Amino acid sequence: MNDKQLFEGFKKIVEMDLSKIVVQYTIDSYNKFVLEGVQKIVDAIEFIPLEENLKLLLWKVEFGKPILKEADGFERKITPIEAMIRDLDYACPLYVNVVPVEEDVHQEPVKIKLCDFPIMIKSVLDPTSKLTKEELVKVGQDIYDPGGYFIINGTEKIIVGVEEVANNRAIITKEEKKGIEMVRINSESDQYIQRHMIERKNHILYMNFSNLRNVPLVIVIRALGLETDKQIIEAISDNPKLDEEILTNIYEFEEVKNKPDALNYLERFVKGMGKETPPERVQNLLNHFLLHHIGTKEEKQLVKADYLAHISSRLIKVGLGIQRGDDIDHLANKRIKISGYYLDILLRSLLLGKNGLSSRIRYNYQRLTKRKKTPAIQALFESNYITKRIISSLATGQWVGGRVGVAQRLDRINYVRRLSNVRAVVSMLSSSQEHAEARELHGTHWGKFCAQETPEGINIGLRKHLACMATISKGIIEKEKEELVKNVIGKLE
Repeated sequence: MNDKQLFEGFKKIVEMDLSKIVVQYTIDSYNKFVLEGVQKIVDAIEFIPLEENLKLLLWKVEFGKPILKEADGFERKITPIEAMIRDLDYACPLYVNVVPVEEDVHQEPVKIKLCDFPIMIKSVLDPTSKLTKEELVKVGQDIYDPGGYFIINGTEKIIVGVEEVANNRAIITKEEKKGIEMVRINSESDQYIQRHMIERKNHILYMNFSNLRNVPLVIVIRALGLETDKQIIEAISDNPKLDEEILTNIYEFEEVKNKPDALNYLERFVKGMGKETPPERVQNLLNHFLLHHIGTKEEKQLVKADYLAHISSRLIKVGLGIQRGDDIDHLANKRIKISGYYLDILLRSLLLGKNGLSSRIRYNYQRLTKRKKTPAIQALFESNYITKRIISSLATGQWVGGRVGVAQRLDRINYVRRLSNVRAVVSMLSSSQEHAEARELHGTHWGKFCAQETPEGINIGLRKHLACMATISKGIIEKEKEELVKNVIGKLE
């Protein structure tokens, strides 16, 4: 194949709908968030109490058109190219319908501006995604632009894919240097992740989660409902070689014989933690922090006990050499988080966090009523505060949870480099540490990651790029998940 044939072949690919090949997965992720995710976050707030007989009900969310407000107050539509030329943000207003509820009587809804929300180019919120090639030329847009980026302060910004260990999945590894076996479980529900770790040291199983450190696992299992020694052994052991290991854990803490004893034992680990009494704190930890993806109600405790027993069985088998441990670098144990996920956790933290929307609205209401004023509902919502926080995260790349480098500037050295930059995938591991195995080319990378395109130096192997024709799958929705679980349970029965 000569250069001319290569050029003609590439030209045909570019003239096709290139975004479907290159960046459609990140556009789909953004679209799903704005069409479903934002409403779910607002629904999670539901009511904001202001007084004993007065509260605000947050109802439907709506997105406006990209609007530019000039210095004289005049508003008009704005295009992406104008936002770049004038160093502006390409964003649209996000509205929420607020219904005042006074003495359980619903008043007329009021449309309130929540913030200015950044628009991803070629997404459902971008009007240019619906234009023909001729219309794109008229408004000054590149007809071959695949989109997938934001315009923040006139600069093109992308949210890069971030490679992380899969959530809600037990990964068992054998640490040869430390002489221990370890289980990592990132329990995730509604974008809140609670990290769990179970270790096998000198034949004893210990668990770490939330603020609890080195808690004997057999005591946690008793506290969850598997009280007797027989129940614990039957739940964990399916091999006579495991019996001795389990009995060692039981006899090590033989003073704990039932559920009340186990709960009392756990109270030692929670003294001085908040205003809750130790028994209340223990129950709160077991319900809402321990494996909260399984459930947060008390009736789910026995399910959690069975799950921990299953994990204990696998961990002991790995320690005894009966089973092999998991390869944490295998792509089956990894997930790539993209734009929709990171915008979700950002907006969720601003609206549902400790100093979120509810607390700020209540504070503003109390501040204004102290001056003997009857505040308008719009005055209670600080749209500029939320807007600035979102724009700041996209501009600097500093995200919730201490993550850095999530948002980066789009590299436009040439067309191919630009497409490659949009498909970058980075690891959250520190580049200053060795992480030799994480940097190596893994067999599961074949056909998914480019085997050559990674920078030299400290970031080698930690910054990768998707292979030419690789894409990122969407996963399954909640209804599909429920149907799958029912089918599996039906076949097991």
